Amino acid sequence: MRPLTSVLLPPGPAGLTALLDPLRLAIAGTGPAIAPLPLAGPSISVEYVHRLRTATCPDDPNRPLEAEDVAVVLATSGSMGEPKGVRLTAAGLTALDQVVNGANAQWIAALPLHSMGGFNVAVRALASGRDPVAVASLGGASPFTAKVFADAVERANSGQIHVSLVAAQLRRLLADDLGIASLQACTLVLVGAGPLAARTKALAEQHHVKVVTSYGMTETSGGCVFDGQPLPGVQVHGPADATGTLVINGPMLAAGYRLAPELSRARFTANGFITSDHGSVDDAGIVTILGRADDVTTINGVNVSVAAVAQVIGEIPGVNTVSVITIIGPDNQSALVAAVESSMGMALEAVIKATVQQLLGIAAVPCHVFNLAELPLLPNGKVDRQALIAIATQSGRLPWQR
Repeated sequence: MRPLTSVLLPPGPAGLTALLDPLRLAIAGTGPAIAPLPLAGPSISVEYVHRLRTATCPDDPNRPLEAEDVAVVLATSGSMGEPKGVRLTAAGLTALDQVVNGANAQWIAALPLHSMGGFNVAVRALASGRDPVAVASLGGASPFTAKVFADAVERANSGQIHVSLVAAQLRRLLADDLGIASLQACTLVLVGAGPLAARTKALAEQHHVKVVTSYGMTETSGGCVFDGQPLPGVQVHGPADATGTLVINGPMLAAGYRLAPELSRARFTANGFITSDHGSVDDAGIVTILGRADDVTTINGVNVSVAAVAQVIGEIPGVNTVSVITIIGPDNQSALVAAVESSMGMALEAVIKATVQQLLGIAAVPCHVFNLAELPLLPNGKVDRQALIAIATQSGRLPWQR
């Protein structure tokens, strides 16, 4: 049976160097399958690394890989619970490379390499025949700034420059003249790992930055729907006239979950991978993502869409970014809490509550709004929902704490 070995990724460009050769061999089938894992450090906790290792189970002869064609086992983010190890084949990982790369693509590695967004950059760069250029901040080695991004763009000064970012990175770059100029030098700026605020996209358009929103997950080998359009060979199924759980099919699908046969059978079906997202597909095949399937919560007997609340708050002038979470208390009592990055000061909570009540009704009003300098993020750039739950719980302002 093909062995599965861990590849430890130090922060900074050294992590990219550590990954590329084992990845080449794994994809070619001439080396062991790999499980990329970050090293613990100031920005990545020992507990987080342990969770990823538990999900992927590398270096354990007593738990061999389930199939010989698996090249990589990559952990999901765990933003909604415990991470899962996803078994990825070489054929699936590389299925969309030529579609995305185009000609003479030079990728910049700006996202953590142990997450699908960053790992995908390495895979697509190998297919292009050009090693990616790593930003100095890679993997939390230092803060991500316009300067470190501009330095990477300058080193990638030939070919078509492609980069994958999360929304927080894009916002940071658009707030700086050097960042804007560097983004303008890129042929393709993919933004995934969550919704992109309308004002951020409008600002990018204003500065002639080519931003493409990417939808996908580890189970689909990364982004496979660009600006709502499934890439060639990708099928997304969902009702055109109502919302429903989206199902994705195509050659890029994973082979299942590591050491979880029942979950694999439940999610990877003959029709495709059953996502955790609600959405719709119109007659032209355009996909609209409306939120997670578990996004609807019941507040005082009224069903409330968490995504709708977040959208309303995100459109309030002065709110830079927002995350809305549901917290379950005693007797399964639910409460909505909103965390924002905003310049609104003391008036913040009153404005948000009044706006949400006017547009969505009183049941949708968050019981607590707190303003943070920066939302807590997981190493892959997604909002750390568990950290937000802890902050909200410690506030003493949840309904059952009063």
